[in-house]
Amino acid sequence: MTASKALSLYRSILRVHSKFLPTEMRVLGDAYVQSEFQLHKSVTKVDQLDGFFKEWNQYLAHIEQTARARESRAAGLSEAKNKSDGESSKLYSFGADLDQGVELTEEQKTQLENLREEASKVHKE
Repeated sequence: MTASKALSLYRSILRVHSKFLPTEMRVLGDAYVQSEFQLHKSVTKVDQLDGFFKEWNQYLAHIEQTARARESRAAGLSEAKNKSDGESSKLYSFGADLDQGVELTEEQKTQLENLREEASKVHKE
């Protein structure tokens, strides 16, 4: 992926953060995105870059989809449906499917769990 496409994706993510995330989450998300893109700036392995950009494009789509669902609910057009087993709605389960086919280090797992906890705190407020 070219630098211009990377920059475009980066800007799109920051744009949806500013439009759809609460201030606390936006600050956390912006810092994380900046850090990740900076860390991958010098990566040259095509397969690693493809995976990186695929995941960030999925993240972007997820944020936009979640925002649309929230706006629909706020307008009374739809309701969030919880699973019958009491789990929270898919709308708020970002990262729940990462265990499938993704290898994470213990540090990454801890960071993901901390991020989930912080996200759920903001959602409950």
